Amino acid sequence: MVANRFGVFVLLALLTAALVGPSQASAALKYKQPTCGKFQKKVNNSTGAKKQSAKRALKQCKANMLVFKQVRNSHFVGTRSDGVEVDTIYCGNGKWQRDVADDGEVGTNGWRIVDAKVKKGGTKFSAAIEAWIPGGKHSQGVIRNGDQWQIGYEFAGEVKSPGDVEKTNVAGACAAF
Repeated sequence: MVANRFGVFVLLALLTAALVGPSQASAALKYKQPTCGKFQKKVNNSTGAKKQSAKRALKQCKANMLVFKQVRNSHFVGTRSDGVEVDTIYCGNGKWQRDVADDGEVGTNGWRIVDAKVKKGGTKFSAAIEAWIPGGKHSQGVIRNGDQWQIGYEFAGEVKSPGDVEKTNVAGACAAF
């Protein structure tokens, strides 16, 4: 009789967890691409040196967002110049996956673009992609020069060992994550 009650409690706990789903705290992204509204407010409400600093932060935010919009919902496949294979998906909903062909784990804690350096209206840039992983962060450097895309590793704001990659749109696959 005790074993049956225990089984019922376990079954109820499993059903409750399945119906309720993950908690809101676990659903929140640790890394999220910031919008530039707060930087615009700082520009509008500042004077002097603080205004100049706020303008630089706004310009950087806009550069990061421009690159984010080009990287989101993309699958990058290729090889870095140091021989390391690249096979990574970045989705606009904050999910990402590395080692796609090997069924790599899907990251659900978000990713963002930092340190973007943009030229020629956004068709030429370099930036770092950061994603949170337990115990550290996943980081890649991305370069675009017209139709050519390259991925390397990011170190001290620079893209090192960049290699040619093929970029494909995977908006449909991202919806399934």
